[in-house]
Amino acid sequence: MVKRISAVLMFFLTLSGGKSYANEQNGPIDFEVRIIDQKPLHPGSPRSPIIYPVVCQEDYEIEIEAPHAVYVLNIVSGTTIVYSVVVPENVSLVELPTSLSGSYELQFVQDNLCFYGYITLQ
Repeated sequence: MVKRISAVLMFFLTLSGGKSYANEQNGPIDFEVRIIDQKPLHPGSPRSPIIYPVVCQEDYEIEIEAPHAVYVLNIVSGTTIVYSVVVPENVSLVELPTSLSGSYELQFVQDNLCFYGYITLQ
């Protein structure tokens, strides 16, 4: 009976394609957030939920789902910013320098929030 259930599960996994973007270079990037400055931007205003950017990487291209806020995009190696660019609201595709290779922290900074995830450039 266990073999039959295992065979059925394997069959369904094969049909579903079983895509997982967690470790793929060309999939969406999982972001975490940290607060850069604890001071409120607008004292006395109600807090709204944090809206994470939706970002995908394909080789040296970073695509940001529109609409989005103005971000400062940083590529960080250890504690050193090796590349930085301002991404306006109307720009959804950013080309990274091909001179970079290796694993980096990708940061999107907006006001006092830093959204960060990890990318590999090859």
